[in-house]
Amino acid sequence: GVCVPSAYDGDNIFAKILDKREPAFKVYESKTAIAILDAFPMAEGHTLVISKRKGSTDFLSMPPAAAAELMSEVHKVARAVKTAFNADAINIWQNNGTVAGQVVPHPHFHIVPRKEGDGLLKYPPCATETISAEVAKAMQDKIAEALNPPKPLRKACFGKISSIDPDSTGMNFNLKVLEEAKVVETKFGTFYEVLCGDSTGSVVVSLRDTQQAVATKDTVIILRNASAKMVAGHIRLAVDKWGKIEKSDEPMEGEVETAASKNISATEFELVASK
Repeated sequence: GVCVPSAYDGDNIFAKILDKREPAFKVYESKTAIAILDAFPMAEGHTLVISKRKGSTDFLSMPPAAAAELMSEVHKVARAVKTAFNADAINIWQNNGTVAGQVVPHPHFHIVPRKEGDGLLKYPPCATETISAEVAKAMQDKIAEALNPPKPLRKACFGKISSIDPDSTGMNFNLKVLEEAKVVETKFGTFYEVLCGDSTGSVVVSLRDTQQAVATKDTVIILRNASAKMVAGHIRLAVDKWGKIEKSDEPMEGEVETAASKNISATEFELVASK
């Protein structure tokens, strides 16, 4: 899942402290963070490390690079607090969201010195049995999916029939099939031709036997890596083995231009031999 931050409140207490609108007992400051004594400490030396970056409501909604910089400051201040108060140990607490105990909607960490037998915090008891492989696998898969979400497919950029010329190559089209395919016998074998169109005109698409099945009348098809081919001076669109013709899952946008004058395959181009 993606963390979607809530609207940032520029009047939260930590924002006011950063703006010097509220006083605080500061113990450390850098370009990334400030550290202050907690106004209501749960132990002597209870310190807060607060990000100077405004806009994020919690640690998880921070940009990764900014979060990494903040963690470096937490590490530095925690070591200093442990030394300063001769603590046996340190708790570093970071709450994300009100359900987790977050009170101020601004990224911050609690650093709490601990002493043997202080009774300050007791965690809930652990499970009495080891987690099973089946349960673990389900949780592993969920976390792996969250860490590696599928990348959204880039929306294809489709060309328009009106932009086709005899030298066009490597083009993508989203076309509606306007009629049933016709068989064409040539000395090179059997091909199929079908008239297709978009909002700018129509063109005859040349199909191999393995391609013609998807090109049924009124179907919207996608041509990827299509090229113009000249047949007796007339343009045909064709897709070779490096491209693909497939049925589109999306309906055709706009009305198809079916006027005969907009059929570019009806135009005869003069073939000029190179010298």
